Amino acid sequence: MPPTATAAAATASAATAPAAPTADAPPTPTPQPTTTATRAAGNRPTRTPTASPAPPTFTPPAPPPPVEGEHLFWQRPVPADGPTWTDKTYPYGSTRGGRLRPHHGVEFVVPPGTPVLAVADATVLVAGDDSQTAYGPQTNFYGNLVVLEMAGAESVPIFALYGHLSAVSVAVGQVVAAGEVLGLSGASGVADGPHLHLEARVGENSYTTTRNPLLWLEPLPGTGVVAGRVVGPSGELLHEAPVALLRVDGLAPYTATTSYATSSPNADGRLGENFVMDDVEPGFYEVVVDSGSRRHTAELWVFPGRVNWVEVVVR
Repeated sequence: MPPTATAAAATASAATAPAAPTADAPPTPTPQPTTTATRAAGNRPTRTPTASPAPPTFTPPAPPPPVEGEHLFWQRPVPADGPTWTDKTYPYGSTRGGRLRPHHGVEFVVPPGTPVLAVADATVLVAGDDSQTAYGPQTNFYGNLVVLEMAGAESVPIFALYGHLSAVSVAVGQVVAAGEVLGLSGASGVADGPHLHLEARVGENSYTTTRNPLLWLEPLPGTGVVAGRVVGPSGELLHEAPVALLRVDGLAPYTATTSYATSSPNADGRLGENFVMDDVEPGFYEVVVDSGSRRHTAELWVFPGRVNWVEVVVR
């Protein structure tokens, strides 16, 4: 819904110019600046300045109904006293401009040895390493890892995979509570530095069943999640399109991502999205997709603690 803009009316008052030069003034009079000048008695000009409208104000509309199937119930997998935000440079579904394989999870860039925490009450399905069993595209991909299994809607199991750990402190079959320590972050397996790799898998513990974890993780306090689609004129999904959020009604950090790559990234079964951005400050935004020399936009109100949906059509 577009914003309601209210501009306060300004009242213009007449401004009187300085008095005419005295005998001590220079022989050539200094020109008087005028906007709309009216010559009054005594050759004294008066100016009527043009009033500038006040900036608009924005009133948020009533929030729309929650997105069907919204499931933002995972807590953050790292302690609250450290970096708790997800890395924005390699989001789910991204290839970093074709340089890497499509990403099947999200990253938390934390120091090595940071405790990694259960995102929800669950049972440990895998604890150890992947030297013998490939839980990803190959063996020795995640290094030390933990996989949790939890109940999902309609009895569909949900799995959370933690990769690249330096140590594992739980055992297969162990029941853990949300927030319980599972191990320590590291850089084992295929990793370009210490971090925690987190995946969401739906239905079965398989590399081909991943979903975007940002649709499961509870957003940081006071922020929301933006999910949507970038589509062509006939509704076809457009891949690896740049998407940016520009806040209209105030200041906010620049937020951007790309739509999912063409191959393995999966959309949520109910949403059918092809991009997600998390930890977005509430407010009124212009959603921008640039394609060559053309800019395509859509308007969006972002509300905290929920998924906010938008679609951008590229024509």
